[in-house]
Amino acid sequence: MDSRLEEINNLLIRYSLGDFDYSIQPSDKYDEIDAFITNINMLGEELKTSVISRDYFNNIFHSVSDMLLVLDNKGDITSINKAVTDKLRYSENQLRETSINFIAGDESKLFEYIRSMLSKNSFLNNLEVVFHSLELTPIPVSLSCSYLYNQHQVRIGYLIIARDLSKIKEYENSSKETEKKFRKVFEDSSDCFFITDAEGKFIDLNRAGFDLLKCSDNAINKDCFFDFVYDGNERESFIKQINDKAVVPDCKLKIRDKENNIIDCLVSANKIINEFGETKGFQGTIKNMTKQKEIENLFVRTIVDTQEKERKRIVKDLHDSLGQQLSAIKFFLGTLKSIKGKVSPEKYDELLTKSDNALNEVIAELSNICFNIMPGTLQKFGLSHAIHELCNKIRLSNTIDFITDMAPDFPVLDKNLEVTLFRIVQEFINNSIKHGFAKKVSIKMVSDPAEGKLFIVLKDTGKGFDVRKSEEFGGMGLKNVKSRIESYAGIVKISSIIGTGTMYEIMIPYKAYLPK
Repeated sequence: MDSRLEEINNLLIRYSLGDFDYSIQPSDKYDEIDAFITNINMLGEELKTSVISRDYFNNIFHSVSDMLLVLDNKGDITSINKAVTDKLRYSENQLRETSINFIAGDESKLFEYIRSMLSKNSFLNNLEVVFHSLELTPIPVSLSCSYLYNQHQVRIGYLIIARDLSKIKEYENSSKETEKKFRKVFEDSSDCFFITDAEGKFIDLNRAGFDLLKCSDNAINKDCFFDFVYDGNERESFIKQINDKAVVPDCKLKIRDKENNIIDCLVSANKIINEFGETKGFQGTIKNMTKQKEIENLFVRTIVDTQEKERKRIVKDLHDSLGQQLSAIKFFLGTLKSIKGKVSPEKYDELLTKSDNALNEVIAELSNICFNIMPGTLQKFGLSHAIHELCNKIRLSNTIDFITDMAPDFPVLDKNLEVTLFRIVQEFINNSIKHGFAKKVSIKMVSDPAEGKLFIVLKDTGKGFDVRKSEEFGGMGLKNVKSRIESYAGIVKISSIIGTGTMYEIMIPYKAYLPK
């Protein structure tokens, strides 16, 4: 038997196993067997090309991130790609010969709708439906559908491309939630928020803006923000700044509302620029400074009034106490001068002793007045020692008990801050005695070096008061305490229970106020 026939037999076996990389070299005879070998080799090349094309298609088919489903003419699934298995958790065997309606919900009539729409148009795009995974998890998808044809242009089924919209829906929901939150902040702000076009005409304005500018809802799009700037020079300067710098922070402008009221305002604004660098509009805030100015003026008046009261108190102390005592001393000295040699030595010594005692009382009173103005202990030894001294002095003249808990490592602070804290403690004690009729006052002072914070807790057992009513009816004492603490970036919590007592809880970050 011709050995070439055995080679042909082996080659056909290789081809049957899918190995198309081998061929037979024809002999020099060029007979019928060689012609058959040539045809066998050509068949191998064609089979090899066909397999490569099929594998190439399968690689593409399964590497697409969108879900691909092939349906027959009845709407049953004949093939799916890997994305379907990954997202819906079904295997190809589980879905094969199953209607597309199954994964869309048996009641959906999805295939009937696709067939109906494709009968009118050969392509259906962006059809949003919900697929259900093996675990019945709903997955929103966008479908693109088209007919499938064979090489003879005979329709053999449908190709469905399903894009998972889960992430997009999550982003849309997140964007809507963010927009809702922004809108709430926009509308609920006590300051005016505005958005304008490139000419300055309002596009959007919050409720505070309508209230401030006295605008009408219907005519808002006709109003230009720049027209509300009262002073022409201020208007030109503001427009130049925002055009040159794109951002204008905290610009003081006089705004004239629709009712011709002139309002002192603080305006911050910036350009809205698109991706091409073009100005599309402006956005910003307008803060009504009228109330703030009133508060500032109130604080100034309070400071002036406090200083005036302190001057009057010092004058009264000097007049009522030192004045009378010095007058008595003057009288004693005058008497001593006039009776010298006319009275017994015992009587003379008695008047001299009274004069000496009166002088000692004057010195002690002067010391008290100086302590109230500015304790020397505070200047020399710091806040803790000054408060101890204050408590000791008050304890001698009042039936009140002090409980002090002052950490030995309590920091020495900037003198201005120490004076502020000393005055607050002094005022708290005075109020506890005069108004609260307290029998006990506790003072606790500690610090947290790791956090850089100090804590002061003042508490009495007085009659207490209604904090809310006190603040509502202009309790400047409490406001002054809060403003003094807040000026050092601190926080004070004031609480009081009628019949039980009052407490101040103070926290101040102290590292910025250490002596340099």
